[in-house]
Amino acid sequence: MRRSPPWIRAIAAALPLAAPLASAGTAWDEDLARTFSERLRGIDRELADLRPRLENLPKVPVNDQGGTGGFSAMQTTAAPAPGERRAVEIKWPAPAKVDLVALVPARRYDATGLDAQYGLPDDFMVELLDGEGKVVSNVASEHGVRSHPVRRGHPFVYPVDPPVEAAGLRISAGRLRPDSETDGAFVHAWAEVFAFEGQRDVALGGEVRNLGGSVPPSPWHWSPAFLVDGQTPLGLPELPAGEHGNIGWMTEGRAKAADGASLTVDLGESIGVDAVRLLPAKRPTADLPSGFGFPQRLRIMISDNGQAGEAGNWKTVAERSYRNPGHNPVLVSFEKTTGRYVKIEAAELWRAFDDYPAFFALSEVEVTSDGVNRAVGKPAFSPDSMSNVIASSGRIWSSAALCDGFGPDGRLVSSREWLAALGERLRIETRVHELQKETDRLVFSYRRGALIGLSVLGLIGIFLMVVLPIRYRRHARRELVKVRERIAGDLHDEVGSNLGSIQMFADLAASRSGKSEELKRIQRIAAETVSAVRDIVWLLRPEGEHRIGTVEHLRETSSIMLESLDWKFTANEGAWKVEMPDDATRHLFLFFREALHNVIRHSKAGKVEVHVEETAGRFRLTISDDGVGIEAKRLERPATLHALRQRAEALRAEFAVDSTPGGGTRLTLAIPLPKR
Repeated sequence: MRRSPPWIRAIAAALPLAAPLASAGTAWDEDLARTFSERLRGIDRELADLRPRLENLPKVPVNDQGGTGGFSAMQTTAAPAPGERRAVEIKWPAPAKVDLVALVPARRYDATGLDAQYGLPDDFMVELLDGEGKVVSNVASEHGVRSHPVRRGHPFVYPVDPPVEAAGLRISAGRLRPDSETDGAFVHAWAEVFAFEGQRDVALGGEVRNLGGSVPPSPWHWSPAFLVDGQTPLGLPELPAGEHGNIGWMTEGRAKAADGASLTVDLGESIGVDAVRLLPAKRPTADLPSGFGFPQRLRIMISDNGQAGEAGNWKTVAERSYRNPGHNPVLVSFEKTTGRYVKIEAAELWRAFDDYPAFFALSEVEVTSDGVNRAVGKPAFSPDSMSNVIASSGRIWSSAALCDGFGPDGRLVSSREWLAALGERLRIETRVHELQKETDRLVFSYRRGALIGLSVLGLIGIFLMVVLPIRYRRHARRELVKVRERIAGDLHDEVGSNLGSIQMFADLAASRSGKSEELKRIQRIAAETVSAVRDIVWLLRPEGEHRIGTVEHLRETSSIMLESLDWKFTANEGAWKVEMPDDATRHLFLFFREALHNVIRHSKAGKVEVHVEETAGRFRLTISDDGVGIEAKRLERPATLHALRQRAEALRAEFAVDSTPGGGTRLTLAIPLPKR
């Protein structure tokens, strides 16, 4: 939560109209907006009404729910050429009064994670067709779909009112998005298409025709037939309904998949049954796939008395083979047959691995008669059941879960009711998003207005308290810069020139009359003084194109002071870029000059090496010579190298001396660099 800065609270406390700004610990701009904006208070009331409604609506899952992928067609361009058709058509056997159409986007998991809208066009149109393929109703025309702020895998749900008699449906795609895994390919994809007449999905098992584009070579995941197989990536059709104790039912583990198992539902009376809907169990562990325990081959039989063998007079009404449906209901339809007992026999069980037991597991069994589930609350039993087993969250695997009307996570409903609830969730989430954006705009406008008002009041005080002193300080700074430039110019032009002349005449005298100790001292002192003047000028001019880098300056100082010796200067690439504060630079130059003085005066060295490097956040300077070295006892005295130690302490640097009598001396200075 945003807190008002101290200066705002101080000013606001003195202004009666800005009292909301002074409340510490609150979002002052929101308090201000709610105090003066009736619209914002109305938004709060609407949000308070909408948000609880979301708790009773299903969510779009983000994890893998298994099942088939759906329909997919690959194109070579993003937009269709004039006259080109990019569409998919579904036809069902007989005309039906369609009153609801739902489209479920495809999804794909890749290296970047979940794409919940894989192949979803930016623009598309949905039309209902008659038996000859002519358009009888324009259901929807969508534009800019991928830019929707909330839609992430939500289905498109379109009520058709009044209902329209149709024998097919066409989805025509406009602009497509590129496929992230195939260069030059653009994808048009859908997971599932529903066309409802009441509770019946008339598109289920219909004929699918691709108009334009090529189907990707992944028959295990993409196929035109998968568009109408009833399987979606959205999981089981459940609505939130609080906690319930049962999670599903499973058999004891079998050694072989061919070791069948069965369960029987007692409807309590003989009724006409025309379909069984099986809902897969929720996987008990993360390493198992969705659709855990759904049989690969099953048989459905109906009997009036439920006795075993021929005495039961069991009639087989359906035999099917299935691939893993994931978390998708499987509807087994057949001709209406009268009976009291319905038996589901798993002729071939599900088995994940060769060394894994075979299981038959379900979340729910629904036995329908004319679209009504007649198995709710009825007993289900099996000679192969596993005893009650505790699952995650304290729930139980039990045969009581088979006909309780609940899935693993909520109350089971029809596919139509479930899709309508998902559509309602999208509508509410979209409205909540719009209201939140409007809230942000209102709060921003009040915050901007308040800050502008406070700024106007504060500018007067700022001008009087800050601007005038700043102008004075800037003027004084400019004058100081001028003085520094003048001093630097005088030192460079006058003192430097004169010292250069002294050095030149000393060199000339030495060449004429031969070198003497006095001339050598004059030459050395002149060179050192020239170097010192250069350091002073360099520090007096902290800015400007004429200023060279720190390491370059050290190299030039070495060339002047070590001219009479065999010297070598090296630096790594990072060191050339290092720039330190002026005070640190001054201490570094004084340390360097003092160290070279010691080498020249005391070491009797013939060869000197200087190495500079920037490593691990430190500027490391190493000076090595082949001179007489320093005795250990002398090195232990506080007065030895006292000036160098003082400079190292001022730099907060690590200073080390490695010296052996007759073996030379190596000085190491490691300066910590400020973090950028």
